[in-house]
Amino acid sequence: MLKIFLLAGLLMSPMIEAQTPGEKTPVMDYKTEKQGKKFFIGIEVRTNNQECVPHMQKLWERFYTEGLLEKIPHKVNNTIYAVYTDYEGDFTKPYTYILSCEVSSLKDIPEGFVGKEVPAASYAVYTTQGHYPQGLVAAWQAIWQCPFKRAYTTDFEVYRPDFNPQSNPEVKIYIAL
Repeated sequence: MLKIFLLAGLLMSPMIEAQTPGEKTPVMDYKTEKQGKKFFIGIEVRTNNQECVPHMQKLWERFYTEGLLEKIPHKVNNTIYAVYTDYEGDFTKPYTYILSCEVSSLKDIPEGFVGKEVPAASYAVYTTQGHYPQGLVAAWQAIWQCPFKRAYTTDFEVYRPDFNPQSNPEVKIYIAL
């Protein structure tokens, strides 16, 4: 599993490459869904889409090499959330990336971790299709060209405990509306 996520930062690099002017990304289906208030505890980095690859890679590496999943208190389960929040504007501006788990409480946040409360909201939910990371890259490219107005509050990717890039590559991406 460590190798799976260590690759995530490197494999996301196509996401940040600019598209050729006039080039269209295929439209992806999405559904809308309301989510209740959520709490996350994890580790964070401040980044942007031009510099995110090494930052995210280091965060994933630290998350696994230091066994941080096991140090998160009050976990709802072992699903991993990559949370995008504190946007300074749209997707071209800086944001905070938190590698985390959903928790039932923000009490007892360990030193070096952060807690994030996400209010109830409506989301456009994309489900990646095909091989990983190509499916994830395609989903983000479709999101960046989405037909709806994004809130730019808190978005997140959901990596279920059974995620596997070869046999179960599905990732759900929640985009706040």
